[in-house]
Amino acid sequence: MGCLAIVNLLLRVLSFVCLVTSVTILTTSTSDMRVASVFHGDVEVKYRFSDFYAYRYMLACSGAGFVYSLLQTAIAIIQVKTGDCVCDKLSHFDVYADKIMSMIVGTGAAAGFGLTVDLNRLPSRAMVTIDFLNKENAAAGFCLAGFACNMISSFISFKIFKDDYLYDC
Repeated sequence: MGCLAIVNLLLRVLSFVCLVTSVTILTTSTSDMRVASVFHGDVEVKYRFSDFYAYRYMLACSGAGFVYSLLQTAIAIIQVKTGDCVCDKLSHFDVYADKIMSMIVGTGAAAGFGLTVDLNRLPSRAMVTIDFLNKENAAAGFCLAGFACNMISSFISFKIFKDDYLYDC
């Protein structure tokens, strides 16, 4: 179990870093555009991630994922240090909650990628700049990387659970 526990810990830390990066990029990107108006001349318009529902959903999923990854990283550190799971009930939580949380993070990444593709298809980028879309696409990519790390970690957690608890009975 020692090697698997260390790999699990590394994946949890990597997932946490990816999701924190995703949240940081997502919340700091803005788009400033000058829009020609018939009545007011050129008007400065500023867009943020919060102007789009899909990006807000991606933020919620990434935020929940990085809080969960922080919790699971602490548990993985204890598991590596002691060489044993914290308790039997926590093992069940590990196995099932990992899968649920990774799917939530995955849907957030999909929402971010989907909206970015839709906004790229607008004629002459009528709403947002390319720089804004590239940043949101990068945030969705980090969210997807966090999803992959969570999913692989869930398989490792299941393997540790299966080896330790199902075959010892």
